[in-house]
Amino acid sequence: MSAQVYPANPTFRTRAERDFFSALLPQLGDADVVFANLELTNDVEGDVEIDFAVLLKDFGLVVIEVKGGHISHDGTNWIQSDKQSSRIITPVAQARRNLYTLRDFILRKWSLGALRCEWMVAFPDTNIVDPQDPGLPVSRIIQKKQLNLMMSSFKANLNSQRTTPLPSFDKWVEVAAKTLLPVVALKTSPEAVLGNNYEFIRSLTHEREMYLEQLAENNRYYIKGPAGSGKTWLAFMQAQRWSAEGKKVAIFAYNRGVITYLERKNEELAEDQRIHHIGTFHGYAESLGTTAGEPKHYGDPVDRYREGLLAAVRKLTEDQKFDAIVVDEAQDFMPAWWEVLELALKDATTGKLALFGDDQQMVFGDRPDPRGNLAHLRLLENLRNSQQIAAAIGNFIERPAIARGPHAFEVEYVIVPEDEKVFDIADDQVAHLTDIEKWEPREIALLTTERRHEEHKRRALADRVEHWDSLWNEDSVFYCSVSGFKGLERPVIVLAVDGFHEGVDPKDVLYVGMSRARDKLIVVARQQEMDLIRSIQNAEK
Repeated sequence: MSAQVYPANPTFRTRAERDFFSALLPQLGDADVVFANLELTNDVEGDVEIDFAVLLKDFGLVVIEVKGGHISHDGTNWIQSDKQSSRIITPVAQARRNLYTLRDFILRKWSLGALRCEWMVAFPDTNIVDPQDPGLPVSRIIQKKQLNLMMSSFKANLNSQRTTPLPSFDKWVEVAAKTLLPVVALKTSPEAVLGNNYEFIRSLTHEREMYLEQLAENNRYYIKGPAGSGKTWLAFMQAQRWSAEGKKVAIFAYNRGVITYLERKNEELAEDQRIHHIGTFHGYAESLGTTAGEPKHYGDPVDRYREGLLAAVRKLTEDQKFDAIVVDEAQDFMPAWWEVLELALKDATTGKLALFGDDQQMVFGDRPDPRGNLAHLRLLENLRNSQQIAAAIGNFIERPAIARGPHAFEVEYVIVPEDEKVFDIADDQVAHLTDIEKWEPREIALLTTERRHEEHKRRALADRVEHWDSLWNEDSVFYCSVSGFKGLERPVIVLAVDGFHEGVDPKDVLYVGMSRARDKLIVVARQQEMDLIRSIQNAEK
């Protein structure tokens, strides 16, 4: 659990505000609430923009005015400087005005009496020497060096107001928050949330490249990590690096959907820098003149396809082999496939092999890791899923990930009546999203856990390649199974839980399906499946 944030994912005006928010959030308790960029209007002050308002259950309300850039005091005035200019600022006047406007707004709308409150100023980019300004004592300033300790300053300032007791009603924070929610609702839009989330996640994902630097001296390694940890992006970056070194590189994956993403990334590169081969292992097996086989036979005691695959790959000439191979979603690969890839390398000793996978996404059953001496690295953070989605899926895996994603929308659970069909209710949710909430169709995917949705069947049977191209090229809702969509994401997922294939752990399927949502998740299921989901989420580890 974590503090409630309104709006669900704030759109910050400045980097300083984002830095302040990132430092603030981990210090809050479950019962606390923070409002960011809150806009109010009253007859005296007119329009007021409050950077942050924090409701601390056991202490009161603190309002913070944030000023980025270099902050100094010239003996009379506070000065804010950046690359463009320097200007006089009045942080005390702004903070005071914001506090009293917000306090009066709340008091007019509740009957719980007085509200203990204080104002403070934050300079996230600056450490200052106390200028002895009587209007802004240093005790009211959160400096750069204090960002990770700001809660003690909040509490100290609020405790100084002991003459104003906290409301006697234990849920006063909840009441205060509800008075402000209509104001927030006027500002929240899917477009703003998605744009802000995308940039935030993109910046986190690009930090992952440091792992490739750490593993650069290893010819062979396996990076494992939870859903949303940036594995596919890392896989492409590693292939791109090796390709830039002049190596003949191949990327393989199990799912066609992941391959379509990697192919599009490859097309963005200059022609002389592109990766030599990107495709599914099944497609590669066909190019060898054989087949990787039918998935229904992968659990057989003896792999009926192994000998044919090995015989075919042994016929390759040196020119047909690769200097380096990258595999994404490596946990889906069969043991014989690793043997084939080893033989597809030009040099069995120095040939490079980079694997990326998640041993907690076994939707095709348990498949062993490749043999051999591989360096191992485990990613521990979920960068993609919102805080709400990450909390919803945390108990579905043995190694819970550290949630670093942004705040977004609450997860919705829709129970299907006994006399209704799961797919029909899921379709109703999609219609509500597009017609009422005004989400763009391209932001939504409807996934199923067992059978294909009729629209999925129609599109895939008509043209499988065109179906996958529509994921990227068309402004339409995408229909797919959970297993087919593994390794991919969309801002909004409607997960239709219509049963599970025999021999597959429902927990794995639900984890993969729910984690495909970046910002908003709607789970549609009958009562029995919903009870299963709740039991997993509430189980003690």
